[in-house]
Amino acid sequence: MTNAAMMLFAKDPEKWQLGAFVKIGYFESDSELVFQDEIRGALIELVDKIIEIIYLKYMRAKITYVGMQRQEKYFVPEAALRETLLNALCHSQYNYGVPIQISIYEDKMYIANCGCLPENWTVENLMKKHASKPFNPNIAYAFYLAGFIESWGRGIEKICDACEKDGCPPPEFTINPGDIMVKFTASTDQVVHRPGGVTERVTERVTERVTEKELKVIELLQEDPGYTYAELAEKLSVSRKTISERMKNLREKKR
Repeated sequence: MTNAAMMLFAKDPEKWQLGAFVKIGYFESDSELVFQDEIRGALIELVDKIIEIIYLKYMRAKITYVGMQRQEKYFVPEAALRETLLNALCHSQYNYGVPIQISIYEDKMYIANCGCLPENWTVENLMKKHASKPFNPNIAYAFYLAGFIESWGRGIEKICDACEKDGCPPPEFTINPGDIMVKFTASTDQVVHRPGGVTERVTERVTERVTEKELKVIELLQEDPGYTYAELAEKLSVSRKTISERMKNLREKKR
């Protein structure tokens, strides 16, 4: 078995490779870490887990209404976040034993991984059309076969396009001697302040009835509060993402 196969599919790749996980932290300032999580497991499954916990725990959406329809908008679009995470997983130099690190603030997010650009490349090369040169080609090829990425070196372009389409500021790319960092910044109208401190999750609440599908989730949790998202998804014959959405709605309805 190759190292790439082990990291992609083993339940606990850290048994063989230190740093094969992703660390997420919420900061009130550069020196004040409030809380953090470590997302572990097979790399092929990490991206959905990371996006789920970022949107449900670390970031808050700006809520607007179009007629009776509630719309939620995060300052980092999901398409841009997903592509950035996939890039980090494909290009990280795991031999350093340092995890990919995601630092989240009220109005910005940093995603950093140990690594370097191909020889003689600069940020300018990165922003222009270029060939695909992943540092971990076997991991990148598995993501390509799974349909997660393309193999044309368009990742940076897709990140920028997703931000522009969503009306978000373009990301900033910084190349340091030992790592590559992407910074997303919220525009002024996208910042959702946290009155009462960071531990109090404050969003606009709307009085809504629980739907029949959401009620099925409640009934299962009354049966066993320890059910995981995966177990709930299996019992209801839906995707993990669908369960995530229903749980999010139930939290907003204070259920």
